[in-house]
Amino acid sequence: MKELLLLLLLTEIHSTSSNVLRIMTFNIWQSGANVENGLWKIAKHISIVDPDVVTLQEVSNITVISDLEYLLGRQWKGVVPNKEYPDVGILTKHSIHLHSFAYTNWTMGLRISLTSGHFINIWTAHLQYRAYGPYAAFNKLVTKMDQIMAGEKPSFGDGRWHNMMEVYENPTMRRWLQKCDSIPFIFTGDFNCPSHLDWTLNQTGVHGGWSVEWPATKILEQLGFIDSYRYLYPNPSTHPGNSWSTVNKFNAEWDYTIPEPQDRIDFIYFKGPVKPIRSFLYKGNEPLMRIPYHMQNDYPSDHYALISDFQIFK
Repeated sequence: MKELLLLLLLTEIHSTSSNVLRIMTFNIWQSGANVENGLWKIAKHISIVDPDVVTLQEVSNITVISDLEYLLGRQWKGVVPNKEYPDVGILTKHSIHLHSFAYTNWTMGLRISLTSGHFINIWTAHLQYRAYGPYAAFNKLVTKMDQIMAGEKPSFGDGRWHNMMEVYENPTMRRWLQKCDSIPFIFTGDFNCPSHLDWTLNQTGVHGGWSVEWPATKILEQLGFIDSYRYLYPNPSTHPGNSWSTVNKFNAEWDYTIPEPQDRIDFIYFKGPVKPIRSFLYKGNEPLMRIPYHMQNDYPSDHYALISDFQIFK
């Protein structure tokens, strides 16, 4: 009964106007491998939310998208990079411009034609998971900002700064940025890092004493993108918006006695003729058991999904 009420609420919110665009970003946690019937549960929760577009992270192989298309129904179609571990993917009920497909090592983008007649450009990312910044921030041996930034922009290897610069240098990204006056541009994903809008000077008390200009989110801001959740909820004290984690609350390596830092690491950014009218986290409506008791969970991810609804102006 609770799930039926949730479905009715989500449908009522979404169906008020043909000019409302619903975007969902969803880390599907190794394509559902960590709960029973995981792929079916992924499709179930996408259906409940009923987005126009859902961007995915942790897509384990190419067949995951075709399996989700089958489970979701004939109107759904999806695209992933053609490689052994695609990681990112995009599913939609609308028309995909396949010639628009673009990708980098950590991201991909598409142009989509909505049934309303509007076009949108959408890009999704799953950035480097190693050297998670909050681990450094809460480490008492870390005393300099350079130590935290070494994880974001390491002198060797792919850091999140490098991942985002690869996106910025992509020719399709450059073209789409020039068309934002007429075509909305949505940028989503699991960034595996917090936001500089959250780790501010007045929030140091909950962030290990640090205020950090996290480069991944800062780069998007410098490109003119706006964080949809923080646009609607500018105060991180009253609306932290933590998307990590639904079930990962304590670190297994210390027998679940040390808390896992919780933070907002999943984002939906926008640029162009759209305006967010609501943004919320989603984990279904059933109780969730924490790791290591999670296999029977109805919701299949260790991340909250993030959903943002936009009004389209052109």
